[in-house]
Amino acid sequence: MLYFDKQTPQWRIAIWHVTEDLPTLLAMLPDSETVQCEAQQKFRALPRTIEWVAVRVLLCKMLQRQVPILYHDNGAPYLPDYEHLDISISHTHGYVAVALAEQGYVGIDIEQISNKVERVKQKFVGEDEAPKDLNQLILHWSAKETAFKMMHRNKVDFKKHLHIQPFEQAEEGTFLLTETRTDKEQQMTIYFKLFPEFVLTYSFLEETD
Repeated sequence: MLYFDKQTPQWRIAIWHVTEDLPTLLAMLPDSETVQCEAQQKFRALPRTIEWVAVRVLLCKMLQRQVPILYHDNGAPYLPDYEHLDISISHTHGYVAVALAEQGYVGIDIEQISNKVERVKQKFVGEDEAPKDLNQLILHWSAKETAFKMMHRNKVDFKKHLHIQPFEQAEEGTFLLTETRTDKEQQMTIYFKLFPEFVLTYSFLEETD
């Protein structure tokens, strides 16, 4: 079921809480047979299949029609039927998220609240960054995933190339992230929101020459 939906004239983000079984999700798609065949070719595990189909159901709800999702060589998704739209996709246990944007780049990430992230924090937390608690640590990881998705670049070192400025803990808000992977060294405003089971981060960059 649709769990969260927010939009502006430039972008829209939505989250689907996957409570349905596979037949129920497929029944929500006009051309369920095509999606089912593709899913069967890609996945063996039922949870991954359900997650993949749920993304397509959510996108269908957002666009009011079913459209294919293709992927670039680097794994980034794109919509061949909507070349003017940038798309970003994320998923975590029981939830999937989709972001769409016109005339720019969009990134979205959702991460389950879990202490597992502490095991790898040395790989993405910079020396100038100091997350105060578990939620901030997860937000650091999630924000860098969001930024990476918008950059459309390979070989991005989350610790070396992505830098988060200190921010105050809150249930919802924004903070700044600067990337030093490209010559532009773009500064991004990261929007965040804490949910009971996961954190959400998303951002939008206007298209420039």
